[in-house]
Amino acid sequence: MTNDRQRRAWMEGHLEWAAHQFGVTPAGEAIHTTRLHSVGIKVRDGGEDAWLRVVYDDPDWGEGDYLAGNLAANDIAGVPKPHVTRWKQWDDCGRRMRGEVSTFVPAAPLSTGMVLVDEVDLPDPWITRLRGAVDAIANHPLPPRGMDQDDVNHGILAFFDVTVDFAAVEWTTAHSDLHWGNVTAPDLFILDWETWGRAPAGYDAATLHCTSLLHPTTARRIHRAFSDVLDTHSGRVAALAAAVRFLRFIDGGEYLPLARPLRQHARQVIDRL
Repeated sequence: MTNDRQRRAWMEGHLEWAAHQFGVTPAGEAIHTTRLHSVGIKVRDGGEDAWLRVVYDDPDWGEGDYLAGNLAANDIAGVPKPHVTRWKQWDDCGRRMRGEVSTFVPAAPLSTGMVLVDEVDLPDPWITRLRGAVDAIANHPLPPRGMDQDDVNHGILAFFDVTVDFAAVEWTTAHSDLHWGNVTAPDLFILDWETWGRAPAGYDAATLHCTSLLHPTTARRIHRAFSDVLDTHSGRVAALAAAVRFLRFIDGGEYLPLARPLRQHARQVIDRL
């Protein structure tokens, strides 16, 4: 695609085609992700609300078969999330495309992007449900897919000049993209399961904490809810891994207001590592 306008039109063309293939009727406006990697729309499916999503395989987006992540996440129990009911895959001039029909989530994400823009007043039961969901993900059998230890190590060394003892790091299953654009309220649902897999224990909590740093009250609440995980060797490594991820975005010109608090947070983690 040569520009964003053409990419939007191309994606919406595939969305229209997928709706016809699945026999669903659009019932809302098409919603594109920030980087125009996928597009979704509310649909009517057999008299019920559902969600239709189309995504394409992009080597710049990630490695591995992440297109199947949402479907594979159907096996994770104890987590409020959409359930993929049908899917179809096709090619467009050699580019792999995927369409999915999922159960509809009526609640809205807490941010339009990864980082929390406005302070949120989340009730304690919501935080408790979030903690339970993250624990359920971590307790799911460890999959072969996920983060690579060498990549995590190299990123921490490159950004912070710190050598980590990975022999002491616990690895668990993680959503791996648990930011404020992927959690909803007032009813908690966790969205977007493309990249779930193995990660240093505490990575999900660390990601949500890093994306809260512009709002110290919420950041403190998240840290307090997950302190028993974050205040461990594995949790501190996870915090640095999450910081590296967002510092890379910042180096690319995104989330610039997060730069100073994120580096301050990383220094505090390193001091306790």
